[in-house]
Amino acid sequence: MKIYNRVVIDMVSGIVEQEDSYEHSGPVALCKGSGGGGDSIDEEYNDRMATIYESQQDMAGEYFDFWKTDYQPMEREQIAANRELIPHQTALAKDQIISSRELLPLQTETSKKQLNVRQNFMDEAQKGIDVNSRVSQAEADVKQGYGLAGMQAQRNFSRSGQNVNSGHFAGMQKDLALSQAQSVAGARTKARSTAKDENFNRLKSASSFGLG
Repeated sequence: MKIYNRVVIDMVSGIVEQEDSYEHSGPVALCKGSGGGGDSIDEEYNDRMATIYESQQDMAGEYFDFWKTDYQPMEREQIAANRELIPHQTALAKDQIISSRELLPLQTETSKKQLNVRQNFMDEAQKGIDVNSRVSQAEADVKQGYGLAGMQAQRNFSRSGQNVNSGHFAGMQKDLALSQAQSVAGARTKARSTAKDENFNRLKSASSFGLG
């Protein structure tokens, strides 16, 4: 028996152009068929396949009937509803375009104002606070308060008939001056620290604002 590994045939002429084969003399395994080499029919297999095909056909028919009675009417209603909505959707889209065009100048003006506010904020934050001015103001406030307190003490002494040139009054004035000096030093330190912290917080806010 000749076994072919590869055969090249001219489809027009039917001539074998190339052939790779060998002679085989051993046993042969048959794929279906009778011992005489003829084809046999598997009736049971054919019956099973016919049953499967018929079941599939019945299922297809049932699904078609279900689609025709349930889905087809719904699809027609959806198509009709969509057709009715098309003019409304078109009109709404036109109104939205008109509204957007009318709002555009206002939005542009608002954006400009926001940019101006943003720039002013950044400028103020970068400019910061004059630390020396804050310190001087704190010192002046403390001295003003102590000056008023000294004047009030002098009036109280005079009203009570005591001599404002006495050593007792001079001692009170000395204590008042010492307290004033301590208060001025504390106020200056606090004002300087507060101003630096405020400048730092301003720059921090400006940095975050700029990133936004």
